[in-house]
Amino acid sequence: MRRLESTTIDGASGTAYDMNRYPADMRFNDFIAAVYILFADDKVLHVGHSDNIDFVLQKNKVAESLAGDGLSSIGVVRMGSPGRREQIVADLSEALSPSIDSITQD
Repeated sequence: MRRLESTTIDGASGTAYDMNRYPADMRFNDFIAAVYILFADDKVLHVGHSDNIDFVLQKNKVAESLAGDGLSSIGVVRMGSPGRREQIVADLSEALSPSIDSITQD
């Protein structure tokens, strides 16, 4: 995978989460359960989670549909537990104030 950087990202609780950042057009080959953060440079567009982030990102054509919003990279915080992922999403959303609530297509 073409990782841009490994870093941490802080939630509102003060917890620092280990995060890998990848290019916006990244394809994740494995079934990766994780929290994902969509960035436009240093602005946060969306925070979400999935049992398979590649499926969510490809199904919703995220790279194409958010290109106009300046989507530049995808942050990934790996976490298997759905309940824990939901807690992380809430913590990061409170701290980062994403500008897009949902990326799902109807």
